[in-house]
Amino acid sequence: MKYYISAFACIFSILIKSQFSGNFTLPAEKYSAENYDKSIQNVYYQLSFVSDPRTNNKKEVICVLQLGEKFSKFGELNAIKLDSLTEKFSNQQNIGAKEMNLMSPVNTRWKPILLRDISKNIVTIQDKAKESFQYSENQPTINWKLEKETKQILGYTCNKATTEFRGRKFTAWYTKDIPINNGPYIYNGLPGLIMELEDKKEHYHFTAIALDKKPINIYLRNEDKIFKISREKYREVQKAYHDNPNFYLGDSYDSGGNVIKEKAKAKPYNPIELE
Repeated sequence: MKYYISAFACIFSILIKSQFSGNFTLPAEKYSAENYDKSIQNVYYQLSFVSDPRTNNKKEVICVLQLGEKFSKFGELNAIKLDSLTEKFSNQQNIGAKEMNLMSPVNTRWKPILLRDISKNIVTIQDKAKESFQYSENQPTINWKLEKETKQILGYTCNKATTEFRGRKFTAWYTKDIPINNGPYIYNGLPGLIMELEDKKEHYHFTAIALDKKPINIYLRNEDKIFKISREKYREVQKAYHDNPNFYLGDSYDSGGNVIKEKAKAKPYNPIELE
């Protein structure tokens, strides 16, 4: 018989798929964030992505590009909704079934969040590999080849461009009608807003589905539990976690209290940046 230190984490991951009931309480999650700007334009994208290349099954989420005067931010829309609930409940000492039933349906499937300092041309990325990590880098140069083809997206005439970047070949469709040098995630560098982006393997496909001018705070969470490291180090941690998840869950023990040396089954690993 095996006993796992991380049993609570495993049980919790199962419970969030069902409704909570009873009089239990859990410590409220701490919340802290820094506001950088407020959006003056939001672009909503449907993201279809493959997290497990062995099955090629696709997941779909809605992401939002928040465009401010000095900063922009890109991430899953549900992350903003979940942060709002977390901030609200962080003012309580404990949370129970009522709070959990409000939070558990707001599931995030795509974890990366990117903040762009427009004037300094620096991007900061927060992501998860079991724990939360953050790194910053200069906006990398993406070498685009401009093509002659055009098509319509949301009523805008879009031009085609192609590139190869960090291990993937992409086709982008951008519109000069919105002369903003920005797009999904880290991708920019075209003479107009990127409205659609897809890699050649069809593992990542972003498509603009709506725009609005609702002002939304552009922020990043900054709790102490977020580890700040380099991009190179994060890629090492990310790969190590997916190769052997047990290493990050802690040791397991047999009935005699002896550490069981075993390697967990590798988790699917298909990041948008392969290099």
